Amino acid sequence: MPSIIPQTNGYNEVDKSSTVENDGADRDGNPIDNPTEKYDDEDVFQHLAKPQQDVLLLHGPRQKYALEKNAQVPELRSDREILIQVRGRLAAVITRADQLAQVVAIGLNPVDWKGPDYNFGLPSFPWINGRDFAGIVVKSSRKAHRVKLGDVVFGPSTDYRDVRKAAYQEYLITTDFNVARLPSNISVNEGAALGVAFVSAALAVGVSLGFNFANVTSAPVGPDLRSILKQVDRDQVPEDVQEESFEGIEDAGRPKAGDWFAIWGGESSCVYIMVQADCSASSNTGLTALRLAKLVGLRVIAVADVVRHGARLVDAGVDVLVDRHDPSRAIEIIRSITKGKLRFALDTVGKETATHLQESLHRSKGSEQGHLVGLTGLPKTRLPGLKYHSVPIKLFHSVPIVGERTVEWLEQLLVSKTLQPPEVSIVDGGLESINSALDKLRSGSISGKRLVVTLGAKKTSEPKSNGIINGNVETSTAKGSLEYADKLNADPSRIKIAYWVPNVSGGLVISKIEQRTKWDLDSNARYAQTAERWGFEYALSQIRFMAGYGAENQHESVSFSQAILHHTERLVVIAALLPGPWNPAIAAKQISSIDNYSKGRIAVNVVSGWFKKEFTSIGQWWLDHGERYRRSREFIACLKGIWTQESFNFQGDFYQFHDYPLKPKPVSRPDRPWPEIFQGGNSIDARENAAAGSDYYFMNGNTLEGFQEQIADVKERAKQHGREGQVKFAVNGFIIARETEQEAIRVLQEIQGKADSEAVEAFGDQVKNAGSSTSNQTGMWAHSKFEDLVQYNDGFKTKLIGTPEQIAERIMLIKSLGVDVLLVAFLHYEDDIQHFGEEVLSRVRKLEAEGRGKDDAFEIGVTGDVYRAKPKKVEA
Repeated sequence: MPSIIPQTNGYNEVDKSSTVENDGADRDGNPIDNPTEKYDDEDVFQHLAKPQQDVLLLHGPRQKYALEKNAQVPELRSDREILIQVRGRLAAVITRADQLAQVVAIGLNPVDWKGPDYNFGLPSFPWINGRDFAGIVVKSSRKAHRVKLGDVVFGPSTDYRDVRKAAYQEYLITTDFNVARLPSNISVNEGAALGVAFVSAALAVGVSLGFNFANVTSAPVGPDLRSILKQVDRDQVPEDVQEESFEGIEDAGRPKAGDWFAIWGGESSCVYIMVQADCSASSNTGLTALRLAKLVGLRVIAVADVVRHGARLVDAGVDVLVDRHDPSRAIEIIRSITKGKLRFALDTVGKETATHLQESLHRSKGSEQGHLVGLTGLPKTRLPGLKYHSVPIKLFHSVPIVGERTVEWLEQLLVSKTLQPPEVSIVDGGLESINSALDKLRSGSISGKRLVVTLGAKKTSEPKSNGIINGNVETSTAKGSLEYADKLNADPSRIKIAYWVPNVSGGLVISKIEQRTKWDLDSNARYAQTAERWGFEYALSQIRFMAGYGAENQHESVSFSQAILHHTERLVVIAALLPGPWNPAIAAKQISSIDNYSKGRIAVNVVSGWFKKEFTSIGQWWLDHGERYRRSREFIACLKGIWTQESFNFQGDFYQFHDYPLKPKPVSRPDRPWPEIFQGGNSIDARENAAAGSDYYFMNGNTLEGFQEQIADVKERAKQHGREGQVKFAVNGFIIARETEQEAIRVLQEIQGKADSEAVEAFGDQVKNAGSSTSNQTGMWAHSKFEDLVQYNDGFKTKLIGTPEQIAERIMLIKSLGVDVLLVAFLHYEDDIQHFGEEVLSRVRKLEAEGRGKDDAFEIGVTGDVYRAKPKKVEA
């Protein structure tokens, strides 16, 4: 895979005298001896290889970061840019490398995991993230400046669209006006935790709220950022922050000493700076804002978890502490203390708390109106008489004088010890340890401290790799690990693999053949952990209320799915729901709660039902085929409405809702606004449901022509419903992978030959309520023979039976037809899950890396004959 780091034309310019750039002059324009003597043949000179670095790449939403070795080092593009080393690697090239290579540190911020999880702030893929860093200047700017070669510096990367400036790499580019030099009384690790918090806090209160740091008397005098902006050409400021920068607050309305300032989320580090700072959790930014407010003479109210963070806030100088657990009471307290005159407020938590905080502000017009800054969001419903602000963070890297004056003041505050760094928790292990460290932030297990990852010098280099070698993830990543799976699944256009969860007894075939597949939770937890470490991304639990085809024991789907989620970290578990026994209100509540527990890792499969006795035995009405699917369509509409609307109303034939407010809502991300909804069935009714409301359409095994017809039909129906491109496709298949095709076929023959005839026939009788009950005979199992029914979703028809190479080739055909998810089952779960991941999926990913699976005509030419419908024999 080509590196996304811009290539450099010669990274050997670490000293002013090291490279001649202009005829007769060095890089600063000073004359040099013998300017006329030139040699154009580069072969006469000695060259070191271009320096390379390790970077941490993000290949798509909801993925882990993947380590890429030997990527290009970014190059400078302007006179004010400098190169920062965050890990020593090329001592022969870098001046003083023997002294300076043993650094540096990267500060972790919540946005580093929220961006990938919720798919924001990521212009393209693959991408490099990271906002906070500390490192050594190994290439200085071309202008005389306070920041010089060899300085240890720290700062934030606020220009997130420039991948050269991201922190998750060994060398990064920044500008001389965007870094602060590290005082001797501050450690490198502490410096790596300061940048984002301080800059966010300073711009929030200095620009948006108009705090005048030039009025500070008890500490080094700071900049009046609003006055500085008046000297800046408006066109120099990015258009989307011009209004905030120039019209945000009137001069007459700026705060004065003695005014009240409220912070919701005061335990945040940004508050501490405003005692101290960090938007990584906006927690650090809140603390920073507190301190800055005290420096300009304001009285500060902090709304926080008083038990956990009260002592720290008192030490920071807060005037009034209000506990956050009762928002209505907190609002009353703020109004009472400020006598209804509070005009300045900062929220560091989110839209909900910003909505509470606006109720505390004084509402008026002109210079007396209240001002609310939201670090992570502003209220949906805004009140008259208030001014709402977002932090103009782009000013820091777009307007040099703003960036320069801000970091100069930060240096002075640190040297004078007016500002103390936040407490840090150190994570060793370099770039490779960032994924696990971000998991700690994601889980909320870190509170009140900044996580900082340290990077040390590396002495060896490894051959460059795109992560896949001969069909396998490179050996530097342990096989069968979460990191292995993340790298294996790095391509956003990959086909995803799901597996059937054996939460009912009897295995996945209706046969008396030995099946090393267990249905208890302990075994299933082990299967799930194995699956996610070998590249599986989904697991589908089954729904049964009673035996219908030999499955004598059945664990309930939703609770079993939750249990599996508890034992896994990556896997998305699809819980099957059966309208009729489930009311959509109960289902929506269950799934929403589990979605919150699992950080957005549950989905649902809405099953319309085919087993009549399963309904009648528990007192449920047995509807005909079309009505069952019409009920499911209402069920899906209700789930989506309950999950997304503040107050849900619905009047259907099967379900009615009146102002129903579900809280909490499930996790919502731009690429996943609600838990994904899967739904299967071959009938016209099933296809209509998928087209109208489902996210995924499950298909049974079929012929090539059958798959093509189904997919085209559902796509056309989705287009008619205004959902073109919104329905994805999944197909069921049974895997028998053996060393030879003959051996795999013998296993298939044994499964079918030892079929439990009584159970298969009972299953066949029951499924007549599905496919064969439709008027046009298009439903599930309508054309299934006895041997097909042995695997109860026509999994044998998908023809994933043969050698690993053959199966991988056939999966490429399936993908090329438009299938997004392959749902698989096995004979021996104890062995086959790992075997599939190790031998088949690795080959699938290698083929995808070669460009396979995209051209259906090509894939049909390679493999299509295996799937074509066989012509019927004509009897002589």
